[in-house]
Amino acid sequence: MISESIHQIIALDEWEKEHIDNAFTKVSLTKGELWISQGKICDQVAFVVSGKLRNFYFDDAGNEVTCFFVAADQFVSAFTSFLTNTPTHENISALEDTVLKVISKKNLEDLSVEVPKMQIFRRVIAENLFISMEKRIVMLQSQSAFERYEIMLRENPEILLSVPLQYTASFLGITPQHLSRLRRELVK
Repeated sequence: MISESIHQIIALDEWEKEHIDNAFTKVSLTKGELWISQGKICDQVAFVVSGKLRNFYFDDAGNEVTCFFVAADQFVSAFTSFLTNTPTHENISALEDTVLKVISKKNLEDLSVEVPKMQIFRRVIAENLFISMEKRIVMLQSQSAFERYEIMLRENPEILLSVPLQYTASFLGITPQHLSRLRRELVK
């Protein structure tokens, strides 16, 4: 399962696949449950087997700001905290009942020694995370709310169908009322 996702990026033999799959443990979250919470050090990476997660933080006014949505077959962590061993500012919660396969930082380090190809995979994950963050910054700084909505509709329609309006609006950097107006405009 996890190894198959990794195998799509780097070729793995059967021993490597089995070793990788055995290194992760199953964690089940119920809808609304936090996997990672603000102020704690994140020392785990998870692979989403099923379900959906939301990565968010609280701004200075106490409002929730959605940064990312994470769906099945994706890896997730509070990566800055994971890499720097410092408390995170992020929260990661289940938008629906979710099953994760989780590995601790220490076990991931050990696995990377035992299966050296994991180093390549870890680099690819870091590169993809950087690309995602850069796209999000560009999106928020250079595109209108309508353009951001159109891109999300084109690239991630399942998010729009399965995530509460206020979370989608927060991700797009607009109010729920503004999102409702954009939806009406698009239908015209």
